[in-house]
Amino acid sequence: MSLTKRVATLGPSTDRLAEEDFYKLLDLVDGVRINLAHASPGEVERRINAVRAYERERGRPLAVLVDLKGPSVRVGKTPPVAVEVGQHVVFKLGDRSDGSYIPVPTRALFQVVERGDTILMLDGKLKLRVVNAGVDFVEAVAESSGVVTSGKAVVVEGKDYDVSPPAEDDVEILDKISRLKDDIDYVSVSLAKNCKDVDAVRTLLNELGFESQIVVKIETRSAVRNLEELVYCGDYIVVARGDLGLHYGLDTLPIVQREIIYTSLSYGKPVAVATQLLDSMQNSPTPTRAEVNDVYTTASMGVDSLWLTNETANGSYPLAAALWLSKILEKVEYNIVKLPSPGDVRDRFAKGLVEMAHDIGAVILVYSMSGTLAKRIAKFRPLNVVHVGTPDVKTARILSLIWALQPAYIPANSYEDGLEKLIASRGSAPFVATYGIRGGVHLVKVMF
Repeated sequence: MSLTKRVATLGPSTDRLAEEDFYKLLDLVDGVRINLAHASPGEVERRINAVRAYERERGRPLAVLVDLKGPSVRVGKTPPVAVEVGQHVVFKLGDRSDGSYIPVPTRALFQVVERGDTILMLDGKLKLRVVNAGVDFVEAVAESSGVVTSGKAVVVEGKDYDVSPPAEDDVEILDKISRLKDDIDYVSVSLAKNCKDVDAVRTLLNELGFESQIVVKIETRSAVRNLEELVYCGDYIVVARGDLGLHYGLDTLPIVQREIIYTSLSYGKPVAVATQLLDSMQNSPTPTRAEVNDVYTTASMGVDSLWLTNETANGSYPLAAALWLSKILEKVEYNIVKLPSPGDVRDRFAKGLVEMAHDIGAVILVYSMSGTLAKRIAKFRPLNVVHVGTPDVKTARILSLIWALQPAYIPANSYEDGLEKLIASRGSAPFVATYGIRGGVHLVKVMF
């Protein structure tokens, strides 16, 4: 079993799967992502209900993550616009168009763009050089080809927009899906530049009654400049490579990715890498050698999870993509060079459990009410699966995306009772077992 967790993005492609194949896909992942920028409230509800039906049938907790659109600048409603090299392309302020130009509903683009700038779209595959710019229009010449569709991000290379989350669209859709709040375990904040932005989204979620973990996506130059601040205030960090690739050159992106991963690990914060892991599998049943090597190398650094995005949401081979991600992760040999320094006695206790289990070749068993001790153990990167029992389904779902943790729902009357039930479920293999720290005399059981 892989120590690195796997996330699949749900979308039109997974919607079309037969239930049997959809369940096979969920068997291969630890959590699912739903991008609110490309899903209606009805689609969000149907997808979450399908995941929870699987969970009830299989008895296996899965995390559900929703990804906020954020205050991004995106294309309005338009028929697909095919762009060829050398073609003049016009952007206009507006909600929709007939396809003769690209509509952009927000003024932020027109407030920052200047003649000579480069506009990037389609994860950087489409580049357009600006030749004229006004208060409500931009004319650019295409330097590469691509097909622009509704909802695609528009980025000006080297510049950030003066906008902050939460976006109006995010407020609206969160309100509409708030009845599903108990089934949403993580919420991703897009385009946060600092902790003030993160706190604004956290306040909104609290007002709507969500008890979700906050995921901070690092996807702009401002976010990278304020990396330590954002790592400190987020519950989970994501290297959003697609968006980062619009702000940094291809030669720089691996360095930025490593910096984000190492900083997160140093702070003991869970960290993921997303976008273009197996990108060719949108149209191919097998990945390229370069993609396999990228996934292997990235996982070996000790990230908590890897996220498939378009591969499963819109690709032709969603099940094959999830299968290949799992196959690669099962082969990974970890080379983790960054770990946090223990911050307090509870950290030292968790680190001691990891070291003891490693020294005697044992697995770790922990019974945890809130998941706090389990997370402390995970941040010191045990190299064996950690079996976690918890009486709270929500906690089990959240822990399913944390390094090495294999959570199970185990109701119990006390920590001691829960630990005994967990031990009984694991057989006679060597183990180091304990429960959440309460202070005073604490029990650790060891079986050689």
